Amino acid sequence: MRIGIEGLPLLFHRTGTSTYTHELVQNLRRLNLGDQVMLFARNQRKGGSSYHDISYRERLANYFYKEYRLPQELAEHGIEIYHSPRDMGLPSTSRLPCLTIMTLHDIILVRRALDYYSPSRAKMYERRLREKVAEVDHVVTISDFSRRDILDWCGIEASRVSVVYDGLSEKFKPVIDESHLAAASNRYQLPPRYILSVGSTEPRKNLRTAIKAFNQIHRVHGELQLVITGVDYCRIRPEKAFAGLDLTGVHFAGYIHDDDMAAVYTMAEVLLFPSLYEGFGLPPLESMACGTPVVTSNSTAIPEIVGDAAILVDPLNATEIAGALEMVLSSTEVRVELVEKGKDKATKYHWRICAEETRKIYQRVIETRAH
Repeated sequence: MRIGIEGLPLLFHRTGTSTYTHELVQNLRRLNLGDQVMLFARNQRKGGSSYHDISYRERLANYFYKEYRLPQELAEHGIEIYHSPRDMGLPSTSRLPCLTIMTLHDIILVRRALDYYSPSRAKMYERRLREKVAEVDHVVTISDFSRRDILDWCGIEASRVSVVYDGLSEKFKPVIDESHLAAASNRYQLPPRYILSVGSTEPRKNLRTAIKAFNQIHRVHGELQLVITGVDYCRIRPEKAFAGLDLTGVHFAGYIHDDDMAAVYTMAEVLLFPSLYEGFGLPPLESMACGTPVVTSNSTAIPEIVGDAAILVDPLNATEIAGALEMVLSSTEVRVELVEKGKDKATKYHWRICAEETRKIYQRVIETRAH
């Protein structure tokens, strides 16, 4: 099988989509089934933290590559099926010489549109996404929750949307090398004891409520700090995103390199992940795999993914979150149970399985078209 995959997400810092793209490509190749798996993207500078960071000229060049040059390249290489790992990665399918797959991780940008766009741009984005979903041969999504949400939103045939869970990289495991732990701690100026939150200043990550909950905990556990990691979403600095909040004891560590993330999880007392909307939610699983207990949201896809291996809370109730954190911090029994369940849960998610299931979809789509 000759498989083409959009490579643009790999040009940016680690996000759910870039991780997904990297792991899918690597694991499809490792299946050793005789497939040719090729990446397609326009030559350009390293993208930075997100697609929003590149210039308008660069975005325009990407658009013309996608719509006009890419179809030629796919034809030249005899690609049978082209897979975009993000919502807007496909060109107009009428231009393409092959079948198409889209991974629509979630519809956050529809459900929470005004967090990201003006009303007019939100409507334009939704219209364009509907067109992409209508045109594509098959849609892959990453949880049963996301599948239900997509079907409820656009009303396409249920048979055209399949669920393939994300996997978990083998690099996420407890770090026992003291020199690695010390180097990561020094690199990001981490405090001796901390609660970890992953998500930067993106509104849906709900770190304003995390900070409010931490304020309550900090009164009792003065030695603890809250460490927040991630790049500034759309260049919104923390002082603006969290204006009006008490930031005493809050440390903004910025972007954590892939090779250091397991160490940062390992050293944390607990991961607090109060996201308002997730199509999957990798950070709780990554934390569990590193032996760190998790307090996270009871909404969207998160309960489906973490099961009973985390404490689930109302993400908008700071007092409830603070109570859950206190339980983890003060009860050895609760902590041990969460760590054991978390490690077991994390073993259920493999990128190899993701690649195997995705390839089955490619095969099914090709066979369906042939008949």
